[in-house]
Amino acid sequence: MARAAPLTPAERRTTLLVAARAVFADRGYHRASVADLIEAAGVARGTFYHHFESKRDVFAAVLGALMLDVVASVAPIDVTGDVAAQVHANLRAITRAFAAEGDAVRILFTDAQSVDADGEQALAAFYAHALARVERALSTGQALGIVRPGETRQAARCLLGLLKEPVMQARLAHEPLDADAVAGAIFGLLTHGLLVDPT
Repeated sequence: MARAAPLTPAERRTTLLVAARAVFADRGYHRASVADLIEAAGVARGTFYHHFESKRDVFAAVLGALMLDVVASVAPIDVTGDVAAQVHANLRAITRAFAAEGDAVRILFTDAQSVDADGEQALAAFYAHALARVERALSTGQALGIVRPGETRQAARCLLGLLKEPVMQARLAHEPLDADAVAGAIFGLLTHGLLVDPT
């Protein structure tokens, strides 16, 4: 029987990242050890240190990849098409991305800011990027006459909160995240609001 070809350095690094993501999601940054990461990846200690300098180093790589995955789930809006349908589709896509990650969201929303100043800066950069993207979308919508006029920065922050809170609340309650229900609720708030016009 032929032996499987050895993993390339890039494949070995990916294996380490996948294992580290699972360990950090399960145990959290502070409770996870390098030994846990090595055991989960099934590699030697030397292999780990060939790819990463420390637990903090691999955590930064996991955090960066997680941020990219979340950002990549959102498609640019084609303003010549049905904008409302695309907004709803993006809401479903991003909430499904969070649901698919399961407990990995703790890495993004909890652990990143509690690790150290670098983790907090990485999280701040992620939010700044997301905020700028939502603000641009709101400004474009205003220019097209499909978003009400008004200040966009706080509106963008509120929209990010509408996404973040259901994810965190589900995690804290140990409930599965119903991505489609969350997306539908947010879309309903965006399109119809909550209050009934008494007139």
